[in-house]
Amino acid sequence: MLKANCPNLTVMQLARIVNQLHRIAISHSGDCDALSPPGGMTVSQVATIGYLLLQDGTDVYQKDIEQFFKLRRSTVSSMLSTLEKKGILLRQPVPHDARLKKLVLTDFGRQLSSMASRIFFQTNELMIQGLAPEELESLSSILDKIETNLSKADI
Repeated sequence: MLKANCPNLTVMQLARIVNQLHRIAISHSGDCDALSPPGGMTVSQVATIGYLLLQDGTDVYQKDIEQFFKLRRSTVSSMLSTLEKKGILLRQPVPHDARLKKLVLTDFGRQLSSMASRIFFQTNELMIQGLAPEELESLSSILDKIETNLSKADI
């Protein structure tokens, strides 16, 4: 255990939480045999499917995924290519700009998105159990500030 006065305590604590969330999400990905992901899926892939579901009815482009998850263009491009090869999403051209391709879940992708949604909601419930509403509000505010601080690093 790290000492309370250790300057890396916060980042180490967040690293442990991220690792736990990752393990939980991966362990749930095989829960539903009928919808088990083809060839296994990464947490980022499941999160992307979940994001597309939450944005249903709105055109979503690769740049939206990059900005929301704060990922590099090459990383997102590779992940989207993998999801496309697995038949989970399509990149469809849009009439107003030939360079843009909107991301659309296939029927299979929609089935997987319900699994992704279930994983995220169950994990969220597990993570916030026992927290009072004012604690949740404080947590959200603190996480927003941390995200803002980290965004200033511009990496």
